[in-house]
Amino acid sequence: MSARSGSSRSRGRAPAPPPRRGLLSGMSAAPMDSMPRIRTAFTRGLAGTWSSPLVVGSLLAWLLAEWLVVVALGYPGPFALLAHVSAPTPLSTFTDLSLSTGILGVRQGLLFVFGTAAVHALWFSVLIGLAIETIESGGATRWGAIRGLRAFPVVLALHVIGVAVVFAAQIVAALGGGGLALIVQMAALVGATWVFAFAPVIAVTERRRLMDCLGRSMRAARMPGSGNLTFAALYAVPIFATFLTPGLPGVLLDVNPPSPAWIYVVLMNLLHAAILGAFALRYLAIAEEVPEAPVRAAPSRERAAGSRRRRSRRSPRA
Repeated sequence: MSARSGSSRSRGRAPAPPPRRGLLSGMSAAPMDSMPRIRTAFTRGLAGTWSSPLVVGSLLAWLLAEWLVVVALGYPGPFALLAHVSAPTPLSTFTDLSLSTGILGVRQGLLFVFGTAAVHALWFSVLIGLAIETIESGGATRWGAIRGLRAFPVVLALHVIGVAVVFAAQIVAALGGGGLALIVQMAALVGATWVFAFAPVIAVTERRRLMDCLGRSMRAARMPGSGNLTFAALYAVPIFATFLTPGLPGVLLDVNPPSPAWIYVVLMNLLHAAILGAFALRYLAIAEEVPEAPVRAAPSRERAAGSRRRRSRRSPRA
């Protein structure tokens, strides 16, 4: 009787949840077979975006239009920060802050940064839609740009998160001081790029809601053996180094940038477009393997009955 009752209780008991993995627990795992290598993904992303006249033409037109607008609004430079307009957040957050504070000053500019972020989020949504289409079909059309607008709410939220990441990193770095400041800032940029890189791709291809896109991007980034953290570091650290390099073209305050500055800015934005194509390829290759968010277990009948009995005992008698 006791064995039978014990077996019935074991059958009715919910299975134990899988153990939770640490933040960096997947780095020691074997490489995923379905995940394209970093070099392969970057080559495919570069070939797809750079060979598309629509991608290249749209990028050139956007850079020219944005520079004319910000100069007309009173932006004094430097022109070199436009090199990261097409970068994912928080790498593009430095451009948002520079443009807004350069036009309106520090006080008003910090409030206007979200308006600048909204404009850049619109452009990024169009660009990610075009990059995804080059990966899926080998070419980009106007439909890819329209399809990319699905990602606008997610990209705008990422720009807001990017501002928070940059300010938090600067506060922690100021407390640490010295060489620790650079390490903290690089770690923040790499970490945010790592966990949020797939969110715009998910928004375009799967049409999920904001929090679902962010959560799924984190789960995809942390998949064991994916190499996503390595890819994020190889991408974000050199880009961060360009913020600290004094001799780059276009770093001076000048509203008439020379041709080397234009070449540098255009090539950097094309690089960001290639990286977006690589992110899209890597996510689409493992999209079916990304685990869904764990569902909270409903309360058992015994718990529900016990809670009802406790409520009935607490209620005053008539």
